[in-house]
Amino acid sequence: MTSRFLIRYTTICLTALLLGACQTLVRESVSGDWMEIPPGSALRLKQPIQIPPGRTRAYFAAGRATATGTSCVIEVRRLAPDESQTIQAGRYGITRVQDYVALVSSVDRPPGADGNVRFQFASHGDSGGSPMVRFGYHFWLDHRQDPNLMRITCLGRHDDPASTRPPTLVEIQAVLGDQATLELAGAATMPGS
Repeated sequence: MTSRFLIRYTTICLTALLLGACQTLVRESVSGDWMEIPPGSALRLKQPIQIPPGRTRAYFAAGRATATGTSCVIEVRRLAPDESQTIQAGRYGITRVQDYVALVSSVDRPPGADGNVRFQFASHGDSGGSPMVRFGYHFWLDHRQDPNLMRITCLGRHDDPASTRPPTLVEIQAVLGDQATLELAGAATMPGS
């Protein structure tokens, strides 16, 4: 690895670490205000969600991202290799919101003579441009109702760090669609719902 790559990688990781230590704010809409998700907010699943065998997550909206590139997954703690898992419909409290940065990787080249697959951070072109990232949020869910349920993770589109942003509440609700909604404590309705 080049020292330039290591500096970029270290900068991205330190930024993510510092953001994780601060209060997490989520934007209502692209032109809207930044807001804290208030205590007492929840994810309401309107129908049961099936986690496929051998997986720990299921995509909302059948894995389709919105036009903005936003996507959301619901995640469980336990891997069941041979059976599907069901998360029942209901209201699950949001215990905290955490900023998240996903570094996008790609296969560098076919497996070498040693059989190992090599990965590199995805970037524009092959000149070592900026790494591709996705900014987003982990919404950690109260496990008292279902100890296996962990969180939903919602991410914005992947692009250069300067050209992308985390999803807004309106974009998240568009992905959740008819399957779920975010219920913000003290708000009459969720933006975009």
